[in-house]
Amino acid sequence: MPPLTNRLDAPWLDAALHLLDRQVVDVDGKMVCNVDDLELIEGAGGEMAVTGILVGAAALVPRFSGRLGNWLRATWISLGAQYAARDVPLYLPLDLVEHVGSDVRIRVPREGLLDRQPASGPGTAQHRMDDFLGMDVVRDGERLGHVLDVRLQPRKQESRMLVVSLVVGRGRPGSLLGYDRGDFNGPALVKWAVTSLHRHSHLVPIESVRSVDWDAGRVEVSGPVEPLRTS
Repeated sequence: MPPLTNRLDAPWLDAALHLLDRQVVDVDGKMVCNVDDLELIEGAGGEMAVTGILVGAAALVPRFSGRLGNWLRATWISLGAQYAARDVPLYLPLDLVEHVGSDVRIRVPREGLLDRQPASGPGTAQHRMDDFLGMDVVRDGERLGHVLDVRLQPRKQESRMLVVSLVVGRGRPGSLLGYDRGDFNGPALVKWAVTSLHRHSHLVPIESVRSVDWDAGRVEVSGPVEPLRTS
């Protein structure tokens, strides 16, 4: 099956594989920004959805882990201490996106487009995709692995993409390299090696998620999980 031209026409797309770190291009073909992170909104009922693209150092720097990340963030804030919103990333609403492929294309010109991320609405909690990726996933006391990716349900020109399942396995986010998603035409030997390494990876439906502890970095799930297959 050939790769899909526009991921928004597909039944699903994966946040880390298909969105994070892609270039954003406007209707005139001009570079707008990079997808430095994604806004993830959690509703009162536990449902989660990606609602916007986060841009700039305030979005990118926290993705660096450990001492380097903490130092970079503190340095970035201190360089502009007089600006109260310096730690708030720039924001691009999701409903402007009309194409997701090798880049992310929006349907308007770039001039005056980016603004600071707005506060979340009542009854919702505001998170970032990078905080979700890498979380420990536990089922009935047994550790299944980490959140390697987050599968979304795309809709053109809508304000959100619902989270439908989690890609869970060993290793780190991005370690599957897309070989397991059926859209890479690279060497068969490399594909075999990667899929063999991650043969214990799973797809966890969002309905199986019982709780997400954002402070502890832990996801509790229950019920059956599906093996992650190469399509």
